[in-house]
Amino acid sequence: MLREDEMNEFKKTTGELNEAMISISGILNKHGHGTIYFGLKNDGSPNQFMINDSTLRDISRKIYEAIKPQIFPEILTDTVDDVEIIKVIFEGRDKPYSAFGKYYKRVADEDREMTPSELRRMMIAQEYEENWENQSSKDTIEDIDGDTLMQFYDNAVACGRLPELGREKYNLIEKLGLINGSQITNAGRVLFSKNKPITLKMAVFATEHKDTFLDISRIEGNIFELINAAMGYIVKNIRWSSRLGEDGLHRVETPEVPIDALREAIVNCFAHARYDGSVQHEIDIYADRIEIINPGSFANEFKPEDFAKRDIHSFLRNEVIAKTLYLCKDVETFGSGIRKIYNLCNENAVNVSYLNTDTDFTLRFSRVNRNIMPSHDIKNDTISETESEVLEWLRKDNHLTTAELVGNCNKSLRTINRIIASLKSKGLIERIGSNKSGYWKVK
Repeated sequence: MLREDEMNEFKKTTGELNEAMISISGILNKHGHGTIYFGLKNDGSPNQFMINDSTLRDISRKIYEAIKPQIFPEILTDTVDDVEIIKVIFEGRDKPYSAFGKYYKRVADEDREMTPSELRRMMIAQEYEENWENQSSKDTIEDIDGDTLMQFYDNAVACGRLPELGREKYNLIEKLGLINGSQITNAGRVLFSKNKPITLKMAVFATEHKDTFLDISRIEGNIFELINAAMGYIVKNIRWSSRLGEDGLHRVETPEVPIDALREAIVNCFAHARYDGSVQHEIDIYADRIEIINPGSFANEFKPEDFAKRDIHSFLRNEVIAKTLYLCKDVETFGSGIRKIYNLCNENAVNVSYLNTDTDFTLRFSRVNRNIMPSHDIKNDTISETESEVLEWLRKDNHLTTAELVGNCNKSLRTINRIIASLKSKGLIERIGSNKSGYWKVK
């Protein structure tokens, strides 16, 4: 005997047509196909009712009017225990489907209206399922970059997130779900292809605008190659402070923005981007900020700061890519990246902000703008460029010695001593404590 489940719904008569439309919406949104039976009770036993020439037309017309996008069901009669019933067989791949303008999801043998967040996630997931991540690309197994794949494999095994599967390329790519027959999927292509599937543009600008650039670079590669390239470029072009460690012998270098926060942002940039169109990731280093830009809007109904403040389930725009990055520990845990970024930056007095548009998501990290003179009450009204530089270093680390300032500013000891004296006379700094164990009070 038939029974109701997630893909089959029973209605006693066509008097329950409206309820049947809701079930069609819910079943399509959950499974993409199903069957409605008119003339069956909840227990699957037949319930005889009047079926005439217009009954099937009425069902067809109701489906046409209620279900959007339009579907084309098969509507026919059948018999159960010699009782005539109506069987409506339907399918559709254009999720999400609505009934009377509302969206439903099948849960067991019931239909529940979807929340806005569920609907948003379904729309994004459906768009990607149909249009990009799991579709076959033009690449084959021969296009896989063996060095990148083996480096990933070694890292994934070493961190315990992937069992030892052997080093044969096809077997490994197949186990990762990145191949359809002989063709690499789109996700596999951007992760491991040697055909340079993604573009990364990087630049350093002289001011807080794109008027004048000091350096510009454009490279192509796969996700793993570009993550490494992006990190290398940022590490080379940001500022670092240096001071003697507690042992008094070795220097300790500190970046102006935490490196772990920057790497987390870069990995997220590649994990959550949209890849189904013209794709270009971008890193811009301005005088007052660092911007990491990925194509595609922020793929959640929550704001980034919500993830920093509370535990929220993270929706994965590119589930396959994100899970692959997780296996080699580029992604630590799902949904924790933004919290890690905010926490690290808060600890280091770096402001984090963002810009979210329909086409791009930009994460911004603040940095001290050396082009702007400090707004202090200066006795002589002006300070030199070198004085401004020394002030910046002392604001970042007020325990710096004159010897360390010599190295940081690339000036002679005589020049640094002169600058220190000048800043003292202008009331901008004050030495607290002894020369050996004291610190600078920057005003």
